[in-house]
Amino acid sequence: MSFLRTSRRVLAATAVLALVFHAAQAKQPEKDADILGTWTLTKVLDSADVASLTDQQAAALVGKTVVVRRDSVMFNGEPCRAPELTRHREEAAKYMREGYHARVGYLGLPYTITVIDLDCTEAFLKSKGKIVVFWEGYFFDAVKQPPAKRLR
Repeated sequence: MSFLRTSRRVLAATAVLALVFHAAQAKQPEKDADILGTWTLTKVLDSADVASLTDQQAAALVGKTVVVRRDSVMFNGEPCRAPELTRHREEAAKYMREGYHARVGYLGLPYTITVIDLDCTEAFLKSKGKIVVFWEGYFFDAVKQPPAKRLR
């Protein structure tokens, strides 16, 4: 009887530990979850001193999407190579001035920004679910779209 009671205790303890481990794993955020997904361009914020687009071409991109996956980035249907998704922290005003010859004032970015390399461009984390994307000389506000529900 003692063996049976001990076995039940071990089994119960194992089940509890398995549940705790599973719950802990489920709560860990996916690496790069803050940038992976579909983003919709909502507004043209500003342009760099040198741009490949006209103001009208940039305005026409509002409403278009940027899809960031581990293996690819698509900007308005244009594919980029697989991104490294490397990131670094920078002082926003200095980074924009030195890297883009642009002012940070219209971008609404925090003082210190996280810059994410998307291979064909960069994104700047603004707040949860919001980024600034640079494309062809223009800075765009973008909001993350909720993930599509999968049919089973």
